[in-house]
Amino acid sequence: MNFHNKLMKKLLFVISAPPYTSKRGTAQLEAAMVAAAFDAEVSLIFRGDGIWSLLPEQNAQQAGQRSFAKVLQALGDYEVDQLYVCLDSLASRGVEAAELMQAEGLDLAAQQLLLAEQDAVIGAAL
Repeated sequence: MNFHNKLMKKLLFVISAPPYTSKRGTAQLEAAMVAAAFDAEVSLIFRGDGIWSLLPEQNAQQAGQRSFAKVLQALGDYEVDQLYVCLDSLASRGVEAAELMQAEGLDLAAQQLLLAEQDAVIGAAL
């Protein structure tokens, strides 16, 4: 690992609120992009009702907000490519991972490992 990587902070953003009920989720995504622009290593995990943010077809115009799907697609431009989804949250809502935009499914043990690797966690605790 080079010197630059040792200085890079690892940040995990936890998205647990459903999209379009408030501007919180969009604000978290924007904060993640800003952090990545300043050389943080950013990961996102979608838990609880936050998993609905990963549905590919969304009608943001009805809510008068920007589309989560479009913002998620822009994450790659900021080198934010570590997207995760809670498998328990999917199962409890009857959602298959294949129905969602690309995110790696994690069980609770894997989520705890991910959490332990972070310098900071933004959003609801796991």
